[in-house]
Amino acid sequence: MTRRRIPMEAALVRRTSPGSVVSRVVSPSDKEALAILLFAAYRGTIDDEGDSFADALVEIEKTFRGDYGRFLSECSFAVEEGEFLASACLVTFFDPHGAPLVVFLMTRPEAKRRGLARHVLERSMNALLEAGYERLTLVVTDGNEPAQSLYRRLGFAPIEGPLA
Repeated sequence: MTRRRIPMEAALVRRTSPGSVVSRVVSPSDKEALAILLFAAYRGTIDDEGDSFADALVEIEKTFRGDYGRFLSECSFAVEEGEFLASACLVTFFDPHGAPLVVFLMTRPEAKRRGLARHVLERSMNALLEAGYERLTLVVTDGNEPAQSLYRRLGFAPIEGPLA
């Protein structure tokens, strides 16, 4: 089943994230933990395409390898809780948009509704701004209301014109 994807963008402005969430930059040693997170986060959601853990690992490897644009590790963040990653935001520079792209924003099901996705996304937005970027793009599945609501609150709007 093909779902409609909505490309969105936001101008980057300095953000201050309230709370005491601790996050860190993502590293290549996180690949397996990120695949576990991706598999858990998408399972049973509108974005679940029936992929296996092995498929999730391939997607993470493709992201690090640059298949979705040059991976911006210094602008990609994760939150650890116990032995697992609870949330992460992975960002690349995506040439077709001429801007950074959120490839994956993901949170474990048991960690949802605590502001973790917002935190890692805002950390990424701040890091991108500090690196000299002016805007950030992403693609969201139409009907993914929690994600669409978060993105709207952070200033994302649908991309109009040739990039859409």
